[in-house]
Amino acid sequence: MARPRASTGPAAGQGRRQPAITVQAIEAVAGSLGVSRDSSGVVTASVQSQVAALVSGIVSKVVRKSGDWVGAGDLVVQLDESQLRIALANTQAALDTARINLQTVQDSTVQNNQKLILQLQSAQASRDSAKKFYDSQKALFDLGGLSASTLDTAGASLANAEAALETAKIALDQNQRGVATTANQNVEALKIGVTTAQNNLQQAELNLRNAAIRAPFAGQVSAVNVTPGMYVGLNTAVFVLVSAERQVNFSSSPQDAPALPVGSPLVFSWAGKSFPLTIKQAPSAPVNGVVPMVAGGPGLSGLSYGLVGDLSYQVVLATGILVPMNAIDTTDNRNYVYVVEGGKVALREVKVVAESGAVAAVSGLAPASLVVVSPPPGLVPGAAVTTIPAQGIDLGTGPKASQARPAGGSGAAPRQGGGSPAGTPGRGQRPAQAAKP
Repeated sequence: MARPRASTGPAAGQGRRQPAITVQAIEAVAGSLGVSRDSSGVVTASVQSQVAALVSGIVSKVVRKSGDWVGAGDLVVQLDESQLRIALANTQAALDTARINLQTVQDSTVQNNQKLILQLQSAQASRDSAKKFYDSQKALFDLGGLSASTLDTAGASLANAEAALETAKIALDQNQRGVATTANQNVEALKIGVTTAQNNLQQAELNLRNAAIRAPFAGQVSAVNVTPGMYVGLNTAVFVLVSAERQVNFSSSPQDAPALPVGSPLVFSWAGKSFPLTIKQAPSAPVNGVVPMVAGGPGLSGLSYGLVGDLSYQVVLATGILVPMNAIDTTDNRNYVYVVEGGKVALREVKVVAESGAVAAVSGLAPASLVVVSPPPGLVPGAAVTTIPAQGIDLGTGPKASQARPAGGSGAAPRQGGGSPAGTPGRGQRPAQAAKP
């Protein structure tokens, strides 16, 4: 298509006047150039859950089998409840005992309170009497009418009375706050014991409920891993549940994945039927050289899990000015197109960004430029031309072709350095297909 012209180029001179040359021309358009990709996809459940036992025990009954459809909360596997019911009864008894112990101490506190108040009042009166007696004895001692030993005796009596008063105050305060000298009489400790017993009872009730292993959501039981009589431990996977909603899993090349954000359209085909889908999750990091992708959409509910079908989607290679590939000419390792301006042709150097089929995206050219298609031999800049519409060329504004190739070609000179995206195949090659899972 592109051919070097030793005698023509940007610097070529113009010859004598000639009649206008008839050329085919097309108007370049601004748009996106893309490529269609084909891959294979597998129909899988949107949600798959390994449902585990939340309590250990012996399997007493398997209610549902593999392949059964269940609703959210439906019973699938039942564990034996006998030991769990005994544990529940024991925790209930422990709670009752803790409550009785607490109530007994609280009742005792109320009964002792009045007695301790009277003891405090008596201690207060004794202390006041001892204080008055000591003050009178001190006055006599100061006048010389009392011996020191007698004053000391009065002082000792006052100290004992003050100590007895302090002891009565402490006893009343501790009784009012429920504080006793032994742990089994401490109201605060007994309250904690009641709370602990309540928590143990709630756990025992939960364990009993968990003996019935139910479906966490509506779906199909795809596998049952236990049989009656089998012991299962905590967190043992008992059955596998898959959702009724389906999706298609496939893989894309790392080069194409960034061009497939959430919401990008795809088409899944199987048995002559097509299902429009969209990307459901953002592309992740490559795994074994490919990027795992997930697509979903209506109509998949009737397809079997594990079914493999064909996927097709489009990837935008570049955005620029779209021109036919056969409008691009090459001279001295540079790419040019002929444009018609005022009835004459002029050369415009362009940079090929990407190629797809018979269309290229270029830079360096204004939108709506009238581009000569398949320039005839001998066409030189400045030549007068008459244009006729080029036939059979559809530039479009989006992905159209089924094959793509990077800027450049089989030779070293034509369209090199075109800046095509990494990963696009060479000219004349098939485009890289998205890896199949």
